[in-house]
Amino acid sequence: MGDCCSNNREGKVQSVDLKNLDGLICYCFEKSKKELFNAVKNGEEALIIEDIKLKIKNPGCFCKTANPSGKCCLPDVQEFIRAIYHFSNDKA
Repeated sequence: MGDCCSNNREGKVQSVDLKNLDGLICYCFEKSKKELFNAVKNGEEALIIEDIKLKIKNPGCFCKTANPSGKCCLPDVQEFIRAIYHFSNDKA
């Protein structure tokens, strides 16, 4: 079990490209960008965040080896959600 998400939530986040939803946003628990995008569109992003947070506690994360950045994915997840909201507000 890693502790990377308890003390490594700062630093540069992934760049957000809403035109390319391929790939993972959370590498430890295999949450895809498309899955998160659809969850935000359906108002269900809190379910994904809660699932990630529960799994961070048990069985634990391993971001240092799973995430190419070597850092906790939660800042990337939160930035991705902000970008979707920003994009959606720009379209309205």
